Amino acid sequence: MKRIVHLSDPHFGAADEKVARAFLQQIHSSPPDLTILSGDMTMRASHTELADARNFIEQLPHSRILIPGNHDMPGAQHLLERLADPFRRYRNSIQQDLEPELYQDGIHTVCLNSSRSWGFYADWSEGRLSSSQLARAEEQFMAIQDAEYRVLVLHHPLVELALKGRAVVKPLVPLLECMERSKVDFVLCGHFHRSIIMPVGLNGSWQSIVSQAPTVCSTRLQGEPQGYHEISFDFDHAEIVHHVYNGSDFSASTATAFERKASGWWQSRLLL
Repeated sequence: MKRIVHLSDPHFGAADEKVARAFLQQIHSSPPDLTILSGDMTMRASHTELADARNFIEQLPHSRILIPGNHDMPGAQHLLERLADPFRRYRNSIQQDLEPELYQDGIHTVCLNSSRSWGFYADWSEGRLSSSQLARAEEQFMAIQDAEYRVLVLHHPLVELALKGRAVVKPLVPLLECMERSKVDFVLCGHFHRSIIMPVGLNGSWQSIVSQAPTVCSTRLQGEPQGYHEISFDFDHAEIVHHVYNGSDFSASTATAFERKASGWWQSRLLL
């Protein structure tokens, strides 16, 4: 049985240190095979926030993979830096690679940076992907044909929620087509600070399991407590447990089981 811990949006600068410590203690009590952090390490990418985020990240179990989010570049108060080199601070403090790739123990993980520093649209926090990014991700997945599981990581979500000013990643249909052609098993994202676990597909020929994780330790809540997802899988079976913070530690809130068929992953039952 392989295990991935998926966490997102710690938002150092608006993080609850007690919750962060509780998460680290729990995850080290039973380290996963892979830890994935899907963006927004900080609030405004200040040097202090990035240092706190780096300290947190360095305590995550190996192996680990992470990507930036829209909060991990300077805001409008540093407009020139945001426009000229938006991820310079992130690269200097966290890691150089904005779209890392990892193949380990049959798990092939590909990351896409969906965060943009600016655009000809009102909300610069929206997630955008380019056609070249999607084409490259598909090439990466196709390059390792014997991968048992394919994992796609981005910051911005695929599943819409009724939250004002919160849009799904764009362009959604080409992304779903890329996932379908690549037969992606798991898509991990965050941004909404709300937990969503469900299969998603375009036309029924292939479905991927989407794990939209809540914030792991931020005080910026959206109607639910801090939490994270634990993904366990073996052969054609998978289970995702949503752990929530209960005031002292994290406990299982829901558990959802899935089965992989010729047309991808289908929810089989709720375990909790």
